[in-house]
Amino acid sequence: MNFYFVFEGKTEAIIYKKWLSFLLPHLTEVDSFDAVSQNNYYYESDMGVPDCYRVAANAIQEINEVPKYDYLVLFTDADRLTVSDKKTEALEKIKLNLQNQPFQTLPENCQLQVIIQKVCIETWFLGNRNFFVRNPQHNETLKAYIKYFDVSQNNPEDLASEFEEDTKNSKEIFGYKTKALFHEGYLREIFKERNLSYRKSRPREVQEKFYFDQLLARIKINSDHLHSFQEFIDFCARINIQENQ
Repeated sequence: MNFYFVFEGKTEAIIYKKWLSFLLPHLTEVDSFDAVSQNNYYYESDMGVPDCYRVAANAIQEINEVPKYDYLVLFTDADRLTVSDKKTEALEKIKLNLQNQPFQTLPENCQLQVIIQKVCIETWFLGNRNFFVRNPQHNETLKAYIKYFDVSQNNPEDLASEFEEDTKNSKEIFGYKTKALFHEGYLREIFKERNLSYRKSRPREVQEKFYFDQLLARIKINSDHLHSFQEFIDFCARINIQENQ
């Protein structure tokens, strides 16, 4: 199978490439969309929203030119939307960007898959219980975050669920104007307590297998947690089944 990935952000490209090496190790990357042969993937990344929808629409044109792909996969954050609403938005915006394009749909042999990170990919990273610091000794900010919402016990996807953002970002939670920024900030404080740092451009620990395995352990123990992460895991499981049939 061949895959065309569109990653909304910079961090996603780093993380998913590493995670795919665990989940679908037979896949190898190619440098251009027309270089795929067998068990390859090509990707575009770091264009943000709404540009990721335009890039996905362009990918549909390229896949029609080189009809060797089995899946076009868009990875994007839900941000303030629900997963369902974000998927609807993505499909609608891709369709809008297909207007006046030569190809309006994917070839019959290729499917579109939208993977949503609720709220953002850092939300998933908060699911590692082993990395979580239960009793911070030096970080009053982290103590306040844990008192407000303990992500080791509660579903990280529900963190700040009551916070309603507006289009002008006039509201704040713990000084952050969006839930996504707060989730990332929470993660940074956990890293800080461990005398480490988290950077979106260099997400060191979170891409490693020991970290990833703890996220798998989390959803195995708590099947009602990290549903959007589970969708990604289930997608990879389906691919493995299809390839072994």
